[in-house]
Amino acid sequence: MTQLSRDTTRTRKWTGIALVALLGTAMITSTLLQGALGVLSKFILEEFDLTRSGFGVAFAAYSLVGGISSLYIGTLADRNSRAVMAGLFSLAGVAAIGAAVAPAYSLFLVAILIGGLALGAGNPVTNRIVAQRVSERRRGLVIGIKQSGPPLGIFLAGMVLPSIAIATNWRVALALTVLLPVVGIVATHFLVPAESGDEPAPARVSDLTDKVRFVVRWLTVIGFSVALANAAAIAFLPLFAQEDLSMTPTAAGVVAAFVGLAGVVGRVLWGALGSKFRKPTSALIIIAVFSALSFSAIALSPTLGVGWLWAGAIGSGASVLSWHAVAWLVIIDRVDLAAVGRASGIMHMGSTLGFAAGAPLAGLLLDVSDSYTLMWGLLAIAMAAVTVMTARFRIAATRH
Repeated sequence: MTQLSRDTTRTRKWTGIALVALLGTAMITSTLLQGALGVLSKFILEEFDLTRSGFGVAFAAYSLVGGISSLYIGTLADRNSRAVMAGLFSLAGVAAIGAAVAPAYSLFLVAILIGGLALGAGNPVTNRIVAQRVSERRRGLVIGIKQSGPPLGIFLAGMVLPSIAIATNWRVALALTVLLPVVGIVATHFLVPAESGDEPAPARVSDLTDKVRFVVRWLTVIGFSVALANAAAIAFLPLFAQEDLSMTPTAAGVVAAFVGLAGVVGRVLWGALGSKFRKPTSALIIIAVFSALSFSAIALSPTLGVGWLWAGAIGSGASVLSWHAVAWLVIIDRVDLAAVGRASGIMHMGSTLGFAAGAPLAGLLLDVSDSYTLMWGLLAIAMAAVTVMTARFRIAATRH
């Protein structure tokens, strides 16, 4: 091999690594506002004099916009992934600054809605780039790495933002998150090529085969249920740790951070392992079972001790936060390139609508019952139902 060939190979290798890092950064950025709201929840509740259900509305608004917009943004990603990626980072930056400086809750919600558009772009555009730029044998690992972005964002938010908020205030802490999208905009310019014009034309839902529509519909319904439970846990785990286990905001933030860290590890491992299962639904069933057990452990922690909280929190990060790493692999492997963005948008809509429903429903339940134990128990039941639905999907898929 000549020196020129070695240099070219080395350049391609590092460009590939940088692209994967950018995909992970995009996923962190598209969901970071959600994690920040969770770990800064006590400060925001006091700032705007909110009830817990009122706080859940912010989560709902963020996820609802993300879900609705993902259908349209998925089609845009099939046309021009580079422009959508740049738009994701720009919108996330505007949302972070807008929420940080908002003088009233109404304006705070407007900023959250803008952030929802970035959320809607995250999975469709990154999945499109994976399908377009990554070889089939490496997709499972790359998906796992890029899907580790959201829990990594939760980890970073939990470890960093509460301390900054205590030292200064929550607005400064939230404003500092704008640094990530700024880096992302610059990196997109260098790492995501412009569309060449010879890519397949974007497909509509009606263009998808019956088998693909079947898979997308099932995963959308199951993804809705998983996201509903996930949103409730992310939104209220820090408050639960403070109110039922008497933790400080910083300590509660560390618990949330380790949920995110477990999610990072879980998504990378499940992404790599998912493609090795003869049927990826086997991995989805295992994940659902562990999620139910983890929520049950959290429910028991006020009675049995803080160790159960840690076990349940880390377990939930490694399970419920990891579900999408396998589900997106199924989508990318079974959908033609021309429709990856659109199919991802449909499933992403189900997941984000689940997020939209999860936090306000959990907040309303808490305001009415004042029982975190009841909430965690219901979340465990929800994940048990996901286990049954996934098993049914597995059986039906063999007949379809």
